[in-house]
Amino acid sequence: MFKVGDTVRNVARNVVGVVTETDGDVVYLEQPNGCEVNFPAAALVLESAFQARHDTTVHADAAAHRNDAVYDAVLARLYPSIIAMGRTGHAGATRVPGVAARSWEDLSSLQKLNAVSAATDVPVKAWIDSSRPGAKPAIGALQLSVLAAAGKKTPK
Repeated sequence: MFKVGDTVRNVARNVVGVVTETDGDVVYLEQPNGCEVNFPAAALVLESAFQARHDTTVHADAAAHRNDAVYDAVLARLYPSIIAMGRTGHAGATRVPGVAARSWEDLSSLQKLNAVSAATDVPVKAWIDSSRPGAKPAIGALQLSVLAAAGKKTPK
């Protein structure tokens, strides 16, 4: 159960507030704008738990970064127009209400590569494999085929 002073969220309504009182199953909150609202306790979650569940920051440990050099190398070989496709896809991605969107610059190399992959419909593994020496298709040819396919799509 929540206690006075807890910061809680009603996810469905995207309402955040500090618990000021509880009365059985009803929790009363004060929003940052001073407005007081109440919800059934079952409709609320702790704000810290909500943010932790949707956290996309990359851990600082070595295991989380062991393949960064590979991802960096792939990104360095991508054409600016392919990167732009990833940036556009990232910017237009559906966001979880109440979770701050991260800028392109704040993404890790793998997160950027994932955005490029989603925007181009080319798996991350294909981008990595194509960037290896002697790969078939080579990364340049793969990019040209992606750009050609993107050029054939009709605008919505």
